[in-house]
Amino acid sequence: MPWAFGFIHGGDLPIIRRMKWFAAAILLASFPAFASDTPLPLPNSGFEDGLAGWTLAPGTSAEASPEAASIGKAGLLVNSGPGFQITSAPLPVQAGETYMVQFWSTGGGENGGQAAVRMIFKDAKGADLKPAMAKIRKWPAGSTTSSPYWENSILAAAAPENAASLTIQIAPASSRKPGLVRIDDISVARIGDIPAMQRDPDGAAPVPPSDPARIEFLEKEIAANPYRNKPAPRIVIKLDDFGPRNGTVHPKWIKVAGYAKEKNIPVNFGIVAKGLEENAPAFFQWTKEHHDSGDIEFWNHGYDHAEGPNAQGKKVQEFNGTGFDHQKTHMADANRLAREKLGFPFTAFGAPFNATDEDTVKVLEETPDIRVWMYGNHNHPAGKTVLDRCYAVTIESPTFIPNYADFLEGYAHNRGAEYFVMQGHPTHWNDDRWDQFTRIVEFLIGQKAVFVKASDLGKP
Repeated sequence: MPWAFGFIHGGDLPIIRRMKWFAAAILLASFPAFASDTPLPLPNSGFEDGLAGWTLAPGTSAEASPEAASIGKAGLLVNSGPGFQITSAPLPVQAGETYMVQFWSTGGGENGGQAAVRMIFKDAKGADLKPAMAKIRKWPAGSTTSSPYWENSILAAAAPENAASLTIQIAPASSRKPGLVRIDDISVARIGDIPAMQRDPDGAAPVPPSDPARIEFLEKEIAANPYRNKPAPRIVIKLDDFGPRNGTVHPKWIKVAGYAKEKNIPVNFGIVAKGLEENAPAFFQWTKEHHDSGDIEFWNHGYDHAEGPNAQGKKVQEFNGTGFDHQKTHMADANRLAREKLGFPFTAFGAPFNATDEDTVKVLEETPDIRVWMYGNHNHPAGKTVLDRCYAVTIESPTFIPNYADFLEGYAHNRGAEYFVMQGHPTHWNDDRWDQFTRIVEFLIGQKAVFVKASDLGKP
């Protein structure tokens, strides 16, 4: 697909994601707007021709390697230790215009590191210039991801006065962990004008447009090498914010459950437990029946899903910044309500807004019922199985909007991953969004992916 921008929901700073090809969209804040952009032909942007078009600093070691390929046959593999630097061929720019640089990267595992990626503007004599402010809220420098998944990043800046060229520089990140870095599919584009926000007549943001040619290319790329010689992935469909509505189950949740049963796949519904305090016998009965049948796993999505300022005016979430005692009480209340009203314990947890802190770790260490922590802290797992998040492979992009084209782009780059935990919010899906969701699921079924409950990936 030529583009896919998305803001990530849930305790993460909003980021704009754009896939390998550029076309006609930008998302600002949480609302979609559309812009024209012009791709710039960066030589050997995917390292398919070795290091042609790139200049290594003296003493630098790097290679174009199949190990670093996200799409295609090769990518850039480097050790991001001191002294490393590689620079792209220069591209001509116009002063005052905004330019975006995007790239895919991964730390790739335990030996993974991070490197800095920078936009360097120069004048006609080759002198460095300070970048100007971009039309979008992004910086002209960033770092590669340390994630084991391939993730897409974006930089942006305006060409300053007297700018003649732009180069992309990859170098050590001073405050980041050195180690192996894999980078691929770098692209550059000039951003056009950004008109006013566009929305559907009912006020919902539309599903972003997609490029059929890109979708066809990606589907063929995946078909040629579906799993990169590894097993088919396991899929956790993580659906947030389940609870009673007028004492019963919202029709959109019933629709998801019926579809999953028809396709013979399990799904995972995250319960906001405060709703269990309601007088909702029909909801309780429905939930018990689906738990007992084994087709839905119901997991702990917090007690109240609250967010707001604390006494000092700082924004906090239920499990982030609220203190140990608050979090301990909310965890205990949620688990107690599950046992009392539903007759079974929660065994998996995913925090509201996916926002947690060191107190959450301590609380989970004292919560034996919970065995699986979705989107948790791998460095401090609290004795739980932590399930990673791949931002590039998700149901919704942006939040609340299922997007098959965006999912497919991320999936193509991440073939070979062991599992994906894919987040969604069914009560926000209109008919168009539902069609995108089912297209994602049916693609994965065609890939022979194994759909599982979150607890299936946990320790016994």
